[in-house]
Amino acid sequence: MSTKLIALDLDGTTLNPAGQLSSKTRNVLRAASQRGHKVVITTGRPDNISEQFYDQLDLTTPMINFNGALVHVPHQQWAYEQATALALLELKHDFPIKVAIAEGKQFVLTDRPFHDLPFFTDMPAPKVLLNADSLRQAPISLSLFTDAVTLPQLQAAVNQRFPHVVAQTWGAWSGPFSALEIVREATHKSSAIQYLLDHYQMNARDVLAFGDDDNDRDMLTHAGWGVAMKNARPAIKALANDVTPLSNADDGVADYLIRRLAL
Repeated sequence: MSTKLIALDLDGTTLNPAGQLSSKTRNVLRAASQRGHKVVITTGRPDNISEQFYDQLDLTTPMINFNGALVHVPHQQWAYEQATALALLELKHDFPIKVAIAEGKQFVLTDRPFHDLPFFTDMPAPKVLLNADSLRQAPISLSLFTDAVTLPQLQAAVNQRFPHVVAQTWGAWSGPFSALEIVREATHKSSAIQYLLDHYQMNARDVLAFGDDDNDRDMLTHAGWGVAMKNARPAIKALANDVTPLSNADDGVADYLIRRLAL
């Protein structure tokens, strides 16, 4: 069998509902790596809450974070970094933004304390707040949390005032947790995967991708074989080449790879 680049979303896909890697999933993904396949974590999470899974899998491949805005090898200096503008923080003067969070490789800055935000570790008492003085390097991602009514207006304002960036959201950020993630234009999981394909001299047909949510849409459609999880959103299942028989609660990725790659 030809070498595959196995692109893995984390939440709702490779991780179980407890947010962990099961022993079966760890063993199967390690076996895939040992067979020569390129196992690549491809997540919307920042690197600081993803590296533990990278280390548990004993990976040496690059990891994709921030939905494609950062491609890097953890614990090394190997980066494909794309940044947003500090000027976006000025939107706080025009819109009721509850929290602004800037993220880069190994840093997270918030403009105020927060807790219980999806995909963020609580920061109830940050030592340094996000502002023009504290932001010493360009962020890779800027997340702006607001209310559901304001979200479309905020997104329209970003699109109009900052045409060189992309303001995106997805299912987990809705209702009381409505938010925009702002990254450089053309930053997507698929563009980051293409960067790795060029690096490894592989083709899109060699990509076997797994996902469950709206931020996996482009990755699944650009992959040679895109697989939606049993627990994925219906729209994601509809665009995928296949759907796992089992959900992330039952090691759906591992079960699928065992059969697909004869592991």
